[in-house]
Amino acid sequence: MSKKQPNRLAQLIDHQAFAGSALPQTLATNMRLYIEVTNEIKELLIDCLPEEILDTCWVVGLTSEQLVLSVSSMTAANHIRYLQSAYLQVLTEQSITFKQLKQIRVIVAKTSADRKLSQSSSATSSKSYKANENQTLSQNTKRTISQAAEHVTTDKNLKNALLRLIND
Repeated sequence: MSKKQPNRLAQLIDHQAFAGSALPQTLATNMRLYIEVTNEIKELLIDCLPEEILDTCWVVGLTSEQLVLSVSSMTAANHIRYLQSAYLQVLTEQSITFKQLKQIRVIVAKTSADRKLSQSSSATSSKSYKANENQTLSQNTKRTISQAAEHVTTDKNLKNALLRLIND
């Protein structure tokens, strides 16, 4: 009995399976599990984690006692590590899947989009450095400098220099 070729609207995985290039069953099963658990974690931690972290957070390992998350930056990883106990409490209290969880490990993994971006930016970094020299300050940065000038600095000359900086 031969397999029936999937139509042109079928999902990629169906075309790959027909061509004999589908993922091995155990890998495909693990991948489906990790995607499901990733979605569950994103729902549970939507009010706890910043959106930028949630967007790049993926489950890449799971046992009954340990969850391994992949994020795209060291900042995101440090944020999760720092608040690990709070996140563990949310997950263990709100989900049967994570009832026995005792540890969250975090790894930083660059995505292919991140690599392409860093390669293109490093190629033009010398040009962009000069272009960014005279870039204006963000409102948040101006506010921080203003507060430092008003409340932290006692030196008049420094205070005036900081205020000129944010007004330029």
